[in-house]
Amino acid sequence: MSTTFNPEIAALREKVEEHARELAEMRGTVNQLNKIVSASVRQSIWQLIALLVSLCVTIAGGLAYQGSMIDKRFEQIEKRFERSDNNFGDRFEQLEKRIEQSDRNMSSRFEDLEKTMTTRFEDLKQEVRARYK
Repeated sequence: MSTTFNPEIAALREKVEEHARELAEMRGTVNQLNKIVSASVRQSIWQLIALLVSLCVTIAGGLAYQGSMIDKRFEQIEKRFERSDNNFGDRFEQLEKRIEQSDRNMSSRFEDLEKTMTTRFEDLKQEVRARYK
């Protein structure tokens, strides 16, 4: 009986050794895969960090650019307002001068009219006196 068990035991041992070898190969493969996965995860994390940093830099740069463009636009608008104020000031001064000149002209005309009327009235007075004498 021992002979019949021996070949069976030997066959079982071979199978156990073969399974042990396959198990060792699988463990080695799993360890390699774990290392690869760990490296891939680490690389993915660094790539994510690099992406986030580049996005932050891009956003900050874009905001800085937009801010400078807005500042330039405000400066342009302020310059336009200053020019408009100066133009309105000049126009107002010209209008004041025109009004003053018109006032002087009207005063001068009224004085001339008054002188003319006084002269005519005096002439009329003298003519009337001359008729009644």
